[in-house]
Amino acid sequence: MRSFELDEAFGLVIIPGHALQNINTPEDQIASLRCIKRHLAFDGVLVVHLDHQNDKNLVWLGDLSAEKKGVFEEAGEVTNPKTGCLVRISRAWSYEPSTQTCSAVTVWEEIGSDGKVVDRWERGPIRLHCVFRFEMEHLLARAGFEVEAVYGDFLRRELEDDSSEMVWVARNRQEIALENGK
Repeated sequence: MRSFELDEAFGLVIIPGHALQNINTPEDQIASLRCIKRHLAFDGVLVVHLDHQNDKNLVWLGDLSAEKKGVFEEAGEVTNPKTGCLVRISRAWSYEPSTQTCSAVTVWEEIGSDGKVVDRWERGPIRLHCVFRFEMEHLLARAGFEVEAVYGDFLRRELEDDSSEMVWVARNRQEIALENGK
């Protein structure tokens, strides 16, 4: 997301599913937004979907930097469609307040008919930046976007303290030509 060239301009760019939160430094966040802006037509719209760090999330983040840091907890169960065996999913989260970054390690354990682990997979750590409202507003402004709206969900309800989502709508009000002149 920081550096790509499509030789095309679009009227709409959507960053769904908290994808921007996979970019962990302000420099990389700005580079990504500026790269997207280069590919957005004049008056084009950027929509960004992020987690909203509400009271519930702040308590959770505080717990992750204290007693729950790195502790694996059950995260669900599925059935392996190939073997028919149960697969238990566990996840361990941690949080670094100094960088506003969560890390998650996920483990899948396939359980045989005898109840013993027959296979195990691990993935991570996956690092996610916890973006706060005015931080995002500042990032968009630094990248040259004009914020049109911020919503608390996809139904365009107002962002409130207990909203779990932030949906940003920003416009490219400055014409920026692509490098090949398009």
